[in-house]
Amino acid sequence: MISAKKIAAVIAAVVVAVAVGVYLGLPTIEHGLKPAPYSELDLPTNVEFSGTELEEETRTGIVSAVSAEIMPYRSVKYDKVNISAMRNGEDHDLRVICFSDACEYPDVYDFTYYGASKQLVQNSYLLEAIPPNERAKAISVALQNEEAASLMRANSLETVTPTVKRVLPETAEKFYLPKTLLSVTWTRFGDNPTVVSVLVDPDEEKAVEVWSNLGVENKGGEMGKNEW
Repeated sequence: MISAKKIAAVIAAVVVAVAVGVYLGLPTIEHGLKPAPYSELDLPTNVEFSGTELEEETRTGIVSAVSAEIMPYRSVKYDKVNISAMRNGEDHDLRVICFSDACEYPDVYDFTYYGASKQLVQNSYLLEAIPPNERAKAISVALQNEEAASLMRANSLETVTPTVKRVLPETAEKFYLPKTLLSVTWTRFGDNPTVVSVLVDPDEEKAVEVWSNLGVENKGGEMGKNEW
């Protein structure tokens, strides 16, 4: 069982705030842009911008930088990408939402684009664009883990619908190996929320880590963010 301290050290790299952010309320929609021709990612042509109005050079630079950083789950293709931009001095804070017709939920990335250096830095991500069959398989693998099943029974989580999220290799390496994993998480909300989370290796079809917030002190409601 991995320590709560180590979990807390990487939470910020994984979790995107659930509350509706200012990005999602920005009204201005600019015309779609094609990704840079040298991009290795097969981005859709209907890339849309919202929020702060940008100069053509800045828009093109952002699309090129974003296209080099975002990557869908295996066998998934992004059919639409929305980039919401908010000016932060000379820089821009970006929320990138990637939609796939094959998935119920989108992938969400938060970046900062630094205007002077034209560099893009990823701040956090929430990746749920996972095909239904892959989601179901990950949940099945998680449920077969005895430790996770015991924690769920003890906390009456059997009727809770789990979330399934992709964990990128650079984060997964802190717990297991530098490869894409899936996080299956059951959460019961309330004054004393309960969380049981299982990291699944989709290639090996096995659970590689189980974590729960039981016994972890809840300070200021922070337990709501305890996920991989």
